[in-house]
Amino acid sequence: MPTANKKGRWKAMGNLKITKEQIEKIVDENVDEALELLVNALQTPSPTGAENLMGETMCRWLDKVGIKYNVYTYNNNQPNIIAELSGDGEKSFVFNGHMDVFPGYDNENSDYNPWSGEIKDGKIYGRGASDMKGGNCAAFMAMHLLNKLGWKPAGKVLLTLVSDEERGGKYGTLSLIKEGLIKADYGISMEPSGFQTCVNHGGVYPFKVTVYGDGGIASEDVPNSEIDSFNVYGGEDAIHKIVKAVYALDELNKNIIRKRKNVRGMISHMSITNIHGGTPNVINNHCREAFLLIDRRYIPGETPESIRTEIVDALEGVKKYDPYFVYKVEGPVEPDCPFLDIAEDSIVVEALDRAHEELFGGKTVHRTMLAGSDAAYISKYCNTNIPWFGPGAHEYGIAAKDEYIPIENYINCIKMYMHVLIDIMS
Repeated sequence: MPTANKKGRWKAMGNLKITKEQIEKIVDENVDEALELLVNALQTPSPTGAENLMGETMCRWLDKVGIKYNVYTYNNNQPNIIAELSGDGEKSFVFNGHMDVFPGYDNENSDYNPWSGEIKDGKIYGRGASDMKGGNCAAFMAMHLLNKLGWKPAGKVLLTLVSDEERGGKYGTLSLIKEGLIKADYGISMEPSGFQTCVNHGGVYPFKVTVYGDGGIASEDVPNSEIDSFNVYGGEDAIHKIVKAVYALDELNKNIIRKRKNVRGMISHMSITNIHGGTPNVINNHCREAFLLIDRRYIPGETPESIRTEIVDALEGVKKYDPYFVYKVEGPVEPDCPFLDIAEDSIVVEALDRAHEELFGGKTVHRTMLAGSDAAYISKYCNTNIPWFGPGAHEYGIAAKDEYIPIENYINCIKMYMHVLIDIMS
């Protein structure tokens, strides 16, 4: 490993036959190609569950630049791509990014079509620009341009472009890990980090709470129903019951969960993200069953067992004033994402610091993110420290109208990734 000594670093790596100046020059000469790639990606809709078109777009580009790859599919229309640069040596490095994005919504009142890839005022607009097609394309370009320069890694560099991340990763990163297809000593997740290094994020545990109520024809009040004359839930339908559940869980979040002390910037938090009730497309019947979905963010010191107990205790509290309140708690209803906790003196974090100092002066800012990521799975199950570093940021919009990424961030991120690969994988 080269030292952090700025003057001697590239001299010590002289056997690579690639200089810092060469890297910067080739990136600057290929800006148009980098922009074309990202625009193509943004013009390809890829909501979770329908990532196949995005997969085809990235495979065409891999074919175009001559990088070998394989495609693995564990669910219809959800491909996972593993591209590879290989050389002599035993080391391995993985770039991990997801192709799926949130859908575009009709009520966004956007100035830009979510699938436009429009360039204006130094920004590129489109769903996924920030989260995280910008990062994916930057990693792609870093591998492509190093390959173009004739660089060979001391082992393998993998680019994993996966599906299903926004829904927990069951058919994406988790399946690849299960099959033994993601194995690496080092790595970077290209998730949006604001051009800073994310070393921590909380865990994610998704729950489902179902409640039950009395039914009957909607022309009559529930207690007077001719169809269900015997009301086992106190004469209330499931809609009224689920309101009680929402109130109890909201009180739990405000008065207990959110008041916990942050751990390294990670916040304990709970959000009710979905409520469903009644029979689809049926209006004339009282709701007999309703459910809500809970996104529970947790921190070190909490466990899935402890947070489940809290939810059950809160719902049991409803029974103190409603003895007919009946519920069921299920979880996880999607893969539960563990928290991420990367040492700030780990090899990749320090390599990112050195790259940033070389390019821009000063180390990267180390930060904690609130969102979960596939990086946590790789860190946990592959014993690989994999921080985030990506050109996107929450302030550029994520799953929101007019999501964008600054072109400068995107181009500079290509240079950062190339520097890190040269540093670690040579």
